[in-house]
This record gives sequence, C-alpha cells and structure tokens, in this order.
Amino acid sequence: MTPLISLSRALTDPALFGKTFASPSFWTWRVVAKLIDGIALTEPREVELFKQCTGRTQLPTKAVRRLILLAGRRAGKDRFLSAVAVWRCALATDWRKHISAGEGAVVILLGADKKQASILRKYCEGLLQAPLLAAEVVRSTGEVTEFRNGSSLEITTNNASLVRGRSAIGILGSECCHWKTDSYASSSDEEVLAAAEPSLSMCPDQGLLLLGSSVHRKAGLMYRKYKQLHGCDDSEDICWFAPSSVMNPVLPAHVIDKALAEDSAKARAEYQNIWREDLSDFIPLDVIESATDFGTYERAPEAGTRYVAYCDASSGVADSFAIAIASRGHTTPHLLHLCREVRPRFVPAQVIAEFAELLKLYKITEVQGDKYAIGFHEQEWRNHGIKFVACERTTSENFLHCLPLLLARRVRLVDNITLRSQLASLERRVSTADKEMVTHPQHASAHDDVACAACGALACAARYGKYRYNSSLSWVSDADSQAAAAKAFQEQRWANHIRTMGQARPGGYWTGQFRSLTRVW
Repeated sequence: MTPLISLSRALTDPALFGKTFASPSFWTWRVVAKLIDGIALTEPREVELFKQCTGRTQLPTKAVRRLILLAGRRAGKDRFLSAVAVWRCALATDWRKHISAGEGAVVILLGADKKQASILRKYCEGLLQAPLLAAEVVRSTGEVTEFRNGSSLEITTNNASLVRGRSAIGILGSECCHWKTDSYASSSDEEVLAAAEPSLSMCPDQGLLLLGSSVHRKAGLMYRKYKQLHGCDDSEDICWFAPSSVMNPVLPAHVIDKALAEDSAKARAEYQNIWREDLSDFIPLDVIESATDFGTYERAPEAGTRYVAYCDASSGVADSFAIAIASRGHTTPHLLHLCREVRPRFVPAQVIAEFAELLKLYKITEVQGDKYAIGFHEQEWRNHGIKFVACERTTSENFLHCLPLLLARRVRLVDNITLRSQLASLERRVSTADKEMVTHPQHASAHDDVACAACGALACAARYGKYRYNSSLSWVSDADSQAAAAKAFQEQRWANHIRTMGQARPGGYWTGQFRSLTRVW
C-alpha cells in the first residue's frame, strides 16, 4: 500500500505539519519519519544518526512497521507521536477502500495515564487546526476523532481491553517504560503488545506499532525490546535509542546540568537515556494475593481484641484520605480488619468525623499517621475524642517492615483491589548513600494512600521493633523476638523470687532448691 501523502512530506508541508516540524531542529525526527515511510537515507548526517541511535551497521531496505522509540525527556516524542497518529488516520490513504462494511479503521494513541493522554490529545487538536486537516474531520468527541476517509483516532490511557478485538491500522504508545510491568496485571505492557499484534494483522501494510518512552528501570517490555533489537541487523523491527540532546539539539544544557545536580540517577535516565540501576519491584503480586482473604472485605470487631489504626491524611484536593485498622496475632497472622478510602474532593473535617465514629466501633481511642498530618488534623481528631499521634516511622519504613511479614505469611489482608494494585506498584529505590526507600512510581496517576494506611496499621499491630532490619538485609524473626522476650521475663521473675526469698530467709538458703525451681519454671 503506497501512502497518498508520506509522513516525511506532511512534516515539511506548511499546510499540514510544517509549521511545527519544518524547523531545522526537527531534522532528527524527519529521519525517523523516513524510516516509517521506507525512504532511503541519503545524507551523511542521516546515515550517521541512524547508526548512532540504532546501533546497526546496515540501513533498512523497506518501511519500518514496528518501532521502539527510546528518547530522553524534552526530545519531542509526544509531539512526534501525535503527528504520526494524525497522519496515519487522515493522510496515509482512503481507508474505506481497505475495510469491510461496518468495520472501522482506528488508530489508538495510548498515554501512560490520564494526564499523558490529555497532553497527546492537545497536540493532536493543535495539528488538526491546519485548514486542510480540519476539513477532513467529521466528528470529534473528546477521546475520539472521526475522519471522512473512514478512519478514527482514539486517545486514551493504556488498556489492553481497548486494543483487543479491534481492527487497528496503528497503535502508538507514550511513556511505555512507565506502564505496568507486572505479569499479573491485566493491562501490563506485555498484555498491550499481545493484544496489539492481532489487531494490526489484517491491515494491508501490517499496521504501524510505535512505542515511545524515556527509559526507566531494567524491567518490562521496553527493556526486553531494547536488548533484543538495539544493534541487531537481522531484525525488521528497530529500536531507536537517543539522549535528549541528540533528538532536540536546541535543548539548553543548563537544564540537564541542573537536573543532574539535583538527582543524578533520575536525570541520567530522563535526559541521557541511561537505564536506572537503583530501582526494582518491591512486593510481587503473587505474594500479595497469597496473603489476601478473597471475599472478606472487612472484619467486624470482636470482644477481647485490641485494635490499632493508622491513617494517611489528605487536604482533600489531590490525594485520598485513607484509614486502616489491624490487630496483632500472637500465634496467628496479624489481621488487617478494614481499609477505607475517601477520594478527592472532600472536606477533611467531615471525613475525620466519619472515621472517628468508625474507630469507636473498634474501641480505638488513638490513631497514628505521618508527621505531615499532625499540624493539620490533630485538633480535628481531638474534637471527636480520638488522639492523633505522629508515627515515629516514615511511610517507607512501614513498607519495609511489612515486607518480611508478607513473605513469612504473617499477615492476612482484606479483599481490596486498590490495596493490591498499590502494593504491587511500589518501587524500591537505593540512593547514593546506600539508603533504601520505598515509594510509589513517579508519575502523575500513581498513588499509595491505601497501601500507606494498611502497612502503617500492620506495622503498629506487629509492634515495630520485633523485626529488626539490619545492614546485612537479614531479618530477625518474630519467633526469635518472642523467645528473647520470654527469656527476659523469666530472668526478671527469677530475680524477684531471689529477692523475696532472700528477705524471708537470709543466709544459707541458696541451695539446690533453686536449681530445681528453675527446671520447673
């Protein structure tokens, strides 16, 4: 299938995308466009750029239909992906000639989250302002734009169910290194790819699959494709790998220098395209699911049981207000009894009043939380008869404390899909000072409010300190701690007995009678 208008021409035509991409600084992206068009690279700088960014020695001989695009921040990836999506829909061909009756030819543009999808949508809307392109639009309803040639453009978040079962002519993804990489996730990066290939299979030119991102940690689809394709001359698919300054020559150097000074590991990944070595998954999903009592959403209070509560407070604007209640198990696992979340927007005073009544059902008079909340909500809790105490541990320390409990099956969780999702997405980070931190992923849609409340409650229930985290990354078991406590109790009891007997019968009493008593005790 020969395109009516090539992508390379559309990028330079002032009546199409030329106002944006005709600038000399975009010449690097026009080289990528030639690869998609199947146009030979003739200029020496184009050939040199191709070899530098792909690690290959041989130039492609036909149009590239599967492209992994790894480029640093501010390189222009989202702008380029948006142009490719609009070109594929509106300019490549008359798709009515290639689709069956009632079938749609759809280009799906996937963002890592809602914020990313919104950015892509704005880029596409800006490109469609060109008079020639605006005339091709039949209808636009937020996420979907329909064109006269029978195609449509859908811009949404990455979701395998949106890709599966469709007749797609193009699937493009943004910030794919930040998609879910857990194999158990329904919309992991691998699941999206598995759904994309069959959707593209009936397209006359095999469809276009273009996945772009700045690099992140060494895990998931994008890292696997990088290892498989970069520097491989035998594959038809290509991995394009370039730092920000290569793809965007006008990016100020001081921006990169400042980022490197503030957080070198993060900046090297975002601008220099160096895979992060300091990140790893924290809790595997199978461990979380094995600790979950499915079908048990909350546990009712029981007489004679002591409960503890932990809250992750919020101002009511951006984050959720979450609370969790747990109890300690001595010979049985520690139990999470409930975990509730109120999502923004809300009035914090009303949420605290509701949660205070909930705590009273469990006869709880004290709730812990992080130090952030004590200045905002301490008085409000006191007004409802609950004492708010700033937890001596950080959120990261609570997460670290709960890991061995989960691995040792010393914890039972309630059935809460948000809790499982947030726990599975936690990332372990190691700083230059060898300090370990556990946080949620660093993108706009990532949250850990429910996980923070749950792990805080479980850490309190387990009496933090019974598990001692040392520099050799080994953990002292709860059984060992209980044995040590029992030994200390017996020693104190023995000392009290000696003191009492010594006062009652001074002198010459300490014989084998004591030794027999110790055996009995």
